[in-house]
Amino acid sequence: MTRNITRIAGPAVAAFAGASVLAGCTVAGDGSASPSDVAAYQTTIASSRAAAAASALSSACTTWSQNLSTRLVASRATAAFTKTPGWQWDGIAGLVNAELAAVATESGKLPGIIGTANLQPTAKTLFTDYRTKLDAYGEALRADAQARGSEAQTWAKRNPASETLIAAEKAIQATCPRS
Repeated sequence: MTRNITRIAGPAVAAFAGASVLAGCTVAGDGSASPSDVAAYQTTIASSRAAAAASALSSACTTWSQNLSTRLVASRATAAFTKTPGWQWDGIAGLVNAELAAVATESGKLPGIIGTANLQPTAKTLFTDYRTKLDAYGEALRADAQARGSEAQTWAKRNPASETLIAAEKAIQATCPRS
């Protein structure tokens, strides 16, 4: 019988001790704050969130701009080569391959930008849309290179995938803070 009392007494003592500790955790007052204190707190929180979002946007834009600049060097080299009179496919193939590699590299870095903590949903949407258009541009460039690599054709004067990519770039540039 002693054992039963000990088994019951152990949990009872623990429950009583827990209740005693909780009873000691009280705060004086009626539980309400003044409206001015609440407003000040809400303003502080809103300012903190706005600062975090602005910092996230600035960081994402800086990283995106650096990656874009790297790809644009390759894209411009390819475009410039096509303006050379009498250019041949053999001469541009290496430039196209470099541009395709730059597109793949830039696209591979975009998930990190899109996943930036505290980035506003509208900015995430712009970067996601840009990645979709960048990938489409890369696919169009690859398809064009494969089709034209076997023939003596010239590049198209107009590239719809490039135009939509440029529009997506401009949308991001309009959102990003100016340095």
